[in-house]
Amino acid sequence: MVGKNNKIKLMDRIKIATHQCVFNQDKWLLKNIENCYPFVDKIYLSYSEQPWVYNPNARNVYTNSTNIDNIINSKYSDKIEIIYGNWLNETEQRNSCAEKAKNDGFDYLMIQDTDEFYLEDDYRKIITFISENQDYDIYRCNWISFWKSIDYLVVNENMSEFIGAPQITINLKNNVRFKDRRNPNSDNEIIIPDVICFHLSFVLTDEECLVKLKTWGHTHEFNVDDWYEKKWVNWSIETKNMHPIYPPAWHTVIKNNKLLPKELL
Repeated sequence: MVGKNNKIKLMDRIKIATHQCVFNQDKWLLKNIENCYPFVDKIYLSYSEQPWVYNPNARNVYTNSTNIDNIINSKYSDKIEIIYGNWLNETEQRNSCAEKAKNDGFDYLMIQDTDEFYLEDDYRKIITFISENQDYDIYRCNWISFWKSIDYLVVNENMSEFIGAPQITINLKNNVRFKDRRNPNSDNEIIIPDVICFHLSFVLTDEECLVKLKTWGHTHEFNVDDWYEKKWVNWSIETKNMHPIYPPAWHTVIKNNKLLPKELL
């Protein structure tokens, strides 16, 4: 475990920021900021009144419900910078944060979406690992995903709770940028060992879930109404293959017995 003094020294060695694309994120945003605040130098929030155009009709129906004043007036405001824009897609929005962070002199940009959390010790591991392995363009870690509530974890067809290893940091010193949503334009990557990202993207009410699906960056890749009715509304413990894009990735659920980040308790 890295102590507080070591954490400060490591933070002096690299300049690291995080970014979030903020649309209808009152549920998790302040908790997410609380989670990352002690470990990063800057928190970039990119805010648009309108959703992306992956669903062509979304802009005619939905507007951003996030109460941005809660963020501006929060106790975390000294590290927060809001980037206002009207981006057509996720890639453009993320790159607006990458460009701003690069121009502001940051070495690395974390991808910690508003529904993603880490244990404090794991955050220290992330900073330590990047500080000691600075030659990579992309850093990943394993994540676990929750279903409906923090009581259930999804597992894949092999009954593993580790569903994938998302990109969690890009190297701005090497001019890494996003090429397709969260995916960067490099293959020079490494997985940070023994770190878990807690992914709460589907810990939602029915209404929250439907709005997410209609405005999501993947909304054009599946039949939203069919999935929502069959897999979400009519879900039971016996329901199988729930992932919207690759069903076996979320084969079923198990009871969660993980120690959770304190922001989720």
